[in-house]
Amino acid sequence: MFLRDLVFSQLIYKFALATLIVLVILTLASQFGTYAYLELTTHFRLQYLLGAIICALLFMPSQSWKFVVIAVICASLNAVSLWPYYKKPGHTASVSANKLRLFHANVFEKSRDYQTVLERVKEANADIVVLQELTQEWSKQTDKLKNSYAYMEVVPRPAGAGMAVLSRYPLEDVQVLTLDSSTHIAILARVRLNEKALTLLSLHPTTPVTLEKLRNRNQQFREAARLLSTIAGPKILVGDLNTTMWSPYFTELLANAGLREARLGFGLGTTWPEPLPPFLRIAIDHCLVSNEVGVENLRIGPITGSDHRPLIVDLTF
Repeated sequence: MFLRDLVFSQLIYKFALATLIVLVILTLASQFGTYAYLELTTHFRLQYLLGAIICALLFMPSQSWKFVVIAVICASLNAVSLWPYYKKPGHTASVSANKLRLFHANVFEKSRDYQTVLERVKEANADIVVLQELTQEWSKQTDKLKNSYAYMEVVPRPAGAGMAVLSRYPLEDVQVLTLDSSTHIAILARVRLNEKALTLLSLHPTTPVTLEKLRNRNQQFREAARLLSTIAGPKILVGDLNTTMWSPYFTELLANAGLREARLGFGLGTTWPEPLPPFLRIAIDHCLVSNEVGVENLRIGPITGSDHRPLIVDLTF
């Protein structure tokens, strides 16, 4: 019994040590996310934090305090990146402000669960709906929402490149944009609410699994920032951006476009991949807003049959 317990404890110790070494390497590598493929290491701050905490707890019975300290430092470095998403948000709007609910969903081009998506849209009762990865068949299904959304810009495309913007308020100056060399489009429009108007940009760049797709995604970020920086008034950028908020390219997009992450103060809101529990998912679906826009609430919607969870955001301006 003693020998078995000893062998088991040694296995736990070696597992914790190997895991901690990997976590430290990944945390350090994430500081160099501007290099190709090293950006991938920036996306898992929550998982690094949880892993480091578990390692610290596993080292305690053996009183391996030096490794406990290293694990705590590793956890702390990642916790710093998470903290802004849990502290109280600093942007609020007056009671008399215009209110707008936004629903965003990547419907997943291969999904055929059309009815669930339609039901989720109706349940959200949003003023603006943005659907991405819209195919020709998904476009036909979107027609069923015409009674609820009088203003629609629907652009179906194969290979996850299509999208639609549905609105209860008039859409003005609608433009379907090509911002890079891929087939992934963007939709720019002004939403007219009574005497007020805001600019909406729906963006879904390519998944950066190759160098070419990485360049295309980053080019979309640059073009989107350049475009929005020239437009006055309240602005919203929404979409599956295929990156998390800790990527240096995402940070550059925020700075150059003059936007901030709507998640701040409302938690991480992880959205992908859907089969995994929230603490193993990452946040790649985003709503970014300018300083004129307040965020009353942001939450992750229920499953839609896609590999993404939808975003539901209550905005004021």
